[in-house]
Amino acid sequence: MNKKYFKESTILIFFLFSTIISAQKIKFEGYGATGFRFFDRDILNGYNQETFYEGKLQTELKYNDEIEAQLDFRGNSVGNSAEFREFSIKFEYFETLTIKVGNIKRPFGYEYLINREKLHTTERNNLYNRIEKLGYGGRSVGIMGYHKYSKKKADFPYSYYVSIFKNNNLAQGVAARFVYHTGILSYGISYMFQDHGGDEPITAQGFEADLTYEDGKFLTNLEAFYFQDKDEGVRQRLIGGDETVYGMGAKMMSKLRFDIDGEVLKSIDPVLLLSYYLPNTDVSDANQIQSLIGANFYLDKDVRISLNADVRFTKNQFSDEYSTKESRGVVELMVRF
Repeated sequence: MNKKYFKESTILIFFLFSTIISAQKIKFEGYGATGFRFFDRDILNGYNQETFYEGKLQTELKYNDEIEAQLDFRGNSVGNSAEFREFSIKFEYFETLTIKVGNIKRPFGYEYLINREKLHTTERNNLYNRIEKLGYGGRSVGIMGYHKYSKKKADFPYSYYVSIFKNNNLAQGVAARFVYHTGILSYGISYMFQDHGGDEPITAQGFEADLTYEDGKFLTNLEAFYFQDKDEGVRQRLIGGDETVYGMGAKMMSKLRFDIDGEVLKSIDPVLLLSYYLPNTDVSDANQIQSLIGANFYLDKDVRISLNADVRFTKNQFSDEYSTKESRGVVELMVRF
């Protein structure tokens, strides 16, 4: 075994053990999932089908009424990899303000603040995956002040998140999200500013707005994005073009719950998702459309079987037709705990 790896692993295990035994209250949660994915893609880009398994183990350590830490580990079958995903600590000294410090999510958009195991689809939609590669969303080391709306405190009908973050790749910035809750409707807006240094420094910003309707059984969410592409901006600068390159996107997701209350099957949630991604508003012929139809079959509130038929239509400025490459079908069994 590599001596450096052994030393780092020993230090991490000792740190985790010391942290856990010093906490007053310990809570574990997470999920395990396994299934099959079927792809429409050239064999040169990978297999057209694959089995997968993955899991999450999250430990919450409560030291007193005001201080709580969180450790998040992930593992998956892609390269048989494991990842120490998050360490954070929360300070709750105020009724409508919590301070969180660590490697945490950047609050940009409705979906990024939802854990993977609580999504209504088996993965985040295509639009979110695309803009995360441009730096919008994802995780960074930072500090965030926030408040999450609770029906128990209906006299303060707001959720807000304000985060200052910094990465090791000379990137830093600010992300903020604000949501107003009124009955079964909620209205949200998000903003993010990125400052990237290095040999080709550049700044970028993105905007998001969303509307959500939820009445217990039916949920629908609409989102719109307008964002600056820093990577394409640098490329345009190097060839003498305009470095201010903006893209846009939109998403609609709806789900409806049918209660069965059978001995085996408890409920069925059909899901419909549509998304549109335009990487450059000056090149409207190059875009990607996602159309997903699926259903979640709940054997228990924490045990579900998911089916997703995810068709993606991709077009560039040099073609008159859409390609269905990158489309996929997914069958997944998930257990939450």
